[in-house]
Amino acid sequence: MNPAQGVRPASGVIVAVLSAMACWLLLQVMRSLGGAYPVITWMGLVPLVALTGLVLVMSWQIRRYVRGKGSLRPSPQRGRGTLVGAQAAALGGAALLGWYAANALVHLPDADVSSQRDHLVWALVHAGAALALSIAGYVGQAWCRIPPGEDDDGDGAPEGDLAYG
Repeated sequence: MNPAQGVRPASGVIVAVLSAMACWLLLQVMRSLGGAYPVITWMGLVPLVALTGLVLVMSWQIRRYVRGKGSLRPSPQRGRGTLVGAQAAALGGAALLGWYAANALVHLPDADVSSQRDHLVWALVHAGAALALSIAGYVGQAWCRIPPGEDDDGDGAPEGDLAYG
């Protein structure tokens, strides 16, 4: 990851694929040892949706200020914290996407059984919410980017403004 470019979508894809493979293997081992698959319910959606909204709201406030539309200047710590939170959401959402995709894959062979189909549907819904969290992280990261100015030396931050650097 280049700090000037931030977290790239390719990194998220790699995290999601590696997470899905590791979680699928873990679920298979757990099942072969006699354990049951974890139950995925609607309550898992609450923090995913809340985090998605939080990342977008916080990033939107930084974006408004960077574009000159906000009246209140956020502190440098808040700007950096928002950017780091957006990047964490991008990669964390990708990791969760892998977890829920692995859960969906283990329930797929028995999708003709109604109870297994319910687990499959919930895993897919959660995977969609995790994907939304990851996308919100990438959008938030883009919104926190400072546009190059006229007197810019090319590092992405205008001369004298260290609010986000």
